[in-house]
Amino acid sequence: MNGELRTPSAPMARRVLALLLAHADRVVPMELLIDELWGEEPPKKARKTVQTYIYQLRKALCDEGSGQSQELVETHPHGYRLPLQGCRLDVREFQNLLREGREALTRGRASEGAALLRRGLELWRGAPLEDVESGPLLAAQTARLERLKIQALEQRIAADLALGGNQSLLEEIRDLTHQYPLHEEFCAQLMTAAKRCGQRGEALSAYARLRRAMAEQLGLEPSTRLRELQERVLAGHDEQTHAPARAGAAGAPFQLPPAIGDFVGRRDELERIERAVRETGPVPGVRIVTVTGAPGMGKTQIALQVAHRLRKDFPDGQLKASLHMEDGTAQPPAETLKELLAAVGHDRRSLPERTDDLARMFRSWASGRRFLLLLDDAAGSEAVLPLLPAGVDNAVIVTSRWRMIGLPGAVTSVEVGLLPEADGRRLLAQVVGADRTAREPEAAAAIVAGCEGMPTAIRAIGSRITAWPGHSLADFAARLKDEGGRLEELSSPHLDVRRYLVGAADRLPYAAREVLAEISSAGDADVTVTDLAHVLHRSVPSIEHSVELLTAHRVLTPVVQNGSHVLRIPPLMRLAFARDGHARTGDSLAGEVTIHDSRCPYAAQVCSCPLARGALRSENLHLRAAPAC
Repeated sequence: MNGELRTPSAPMARRVLALLLAHADRVVPMELLIDELWGEEPPKKARKTVQTYIYQLRKALCDEGSGQSQELVETHPHGYRLPLQGCRLDVREFQNLLREGREALTRGRASEGAALLRRGLELWRGAPLEDVESGPLLAAQTARLERLKIQALEQRIAADLALGGNQSLLEEIRDLTHQYPLHEEFCAQLMTAAKRCGQRGEALSAYARLRRAMAEQLGLEPSTRLRELQERVLAGHDEQTHAPARAGAAGAPFQLPPAIGDFVGRRDELERIERAVRETGPVPGVRIVTVTGAPGMGKTQIALQVAHRLRKDFPDGQLKASLHMEDGTAQPPAETLKELLAAVGHDRRSLPERTDDLARMFRSWASGRRFLLLLDDAAGSEAVLPLLPAGVDNAVIVTSRWRMIGLPGAVTSVEVGLLPEADGRRLLAQVVGADRTAREPEAAAAIVAGCEGMPTAIRAIGSRITAWPGHSLADFAARLKDEGGRLEELSSPHLDVRRYLVGAADRLPYAAREVLAEISSAGDADVTVTDLAHVLHRSVPSIEHSVELLTAHRVLTPVVQNGSHVLRIPPLMRLAFARDGHARTGDSLAGEVTIHDSRCPYAAQVCSCPLARGALRSENLHLRAAPAC
């Protein structure tokens, strides 16, 4: 402040300051401060003690000349707020530059993107909060910022490689591979740069180091991508075309977000998709691959992995469109077509309104071009048909929870199932660190088993484990055994598995959600269509129609047992959809409903129960979040 260092010397006051800065310009509730400072065992006078730390903080930040100390940390009814008042915060500036750099890269401006990412990385001066003892919340913030830094490094190096800066990058990437010996992306970038500089020996040595480290610490082999890269180096193939370089055509759009660096497994699915996208069928036409599976299986990331691999095959660009909006509703095809046409250079203000006219414009642009289109999270074939290009050199990858029926031409369907146990253990090791999983292999295996082959669940609990470095894996494994609290354990600050699964079901018709909740509430008991018809007072054909929808949505499986069909739901989905403790269908509801969630530190959240949501919608009621805490 005014050129002076005002950081408080008291360790606990420093932690309070760090938490306020991490939530700058927002109110930090008292409960959140207590959780950060003392965890599950706060002292009896925790609130008074926090007030003492706030006093110490205000005293340290006080500008004695102006007497405005009370304004630096604002008191609110349920907590405290630290307003920035126009001050610069390096974390915020880094995140802004990271976002701008990524946007530049998606538009094919590699030089601008690399410069923005470089400016963001120059703001780093060591590890975040390295002089502050961290509780669970600050530890999670630190882990998140470290991940963002690594992602920024990956993308900046990829952009520099695309611009031909191979020799100048060698030393930097070499240091990164020693700093992160299990990081496959840095190894791949070192191999690529070394090969282009004629140093095949260094490229092969980098692969050998990675393979040895993975075998010793994880008991695993490098990914298929790394093995293929090693084979290309051995064969002496030119690596220039394999780098994530700009598309070949001038101004070619590239909209794909970065693929995650800790992707594991799915070798068969990746190979099937890649083969289908590359190979031309007996009848000329657009090549379509549908990637379908239950919620949480990682369909989008699989599609992104293939798309990034095949960038060299599509010199006229790679486009991506999400077919659902943030609130979970399907995006109209006309809106998606406008986004695609704007991405390829059309003035959005001059575009027509009718879907047919927009589709003709898009097909006209696609004609004679070679590009890849990724359509993510489609609600069905009807949402995809208006978006399909007609060029014989085009390829389309569609991800969906539904089976795609009625698409034209030769369509390759790839079903994504549960992640195998070995790949699940490898994914957990990538997220929480190989050292921790190697120290407790049995607990790591139990955690993966508790996630039931769902990559989303493994990432969620991995994020929580990372936030608690003092907890053993055995602690988390024991908690997952309790069905009553399992979904709570699979809830991290950035990913809530329950809400993710319920959000998937929320797209279904109300009658289907009613059947889903009734089956879930039965626990492990077998349920038949006849049972549901009796309990829900509906006809058997009506129940069967709902069962067909749920089966197509990948949340329900009819199993033949003793000559009749028994309806089964995977355990995690059953726990998410069970209606115990929620409003039942048919309850009389009227007026405006406010739903509270005491676990939320900032504001109440809308109830995630599909039954409650559906009942409210069926009665044409307004759903409103409770006031801020």
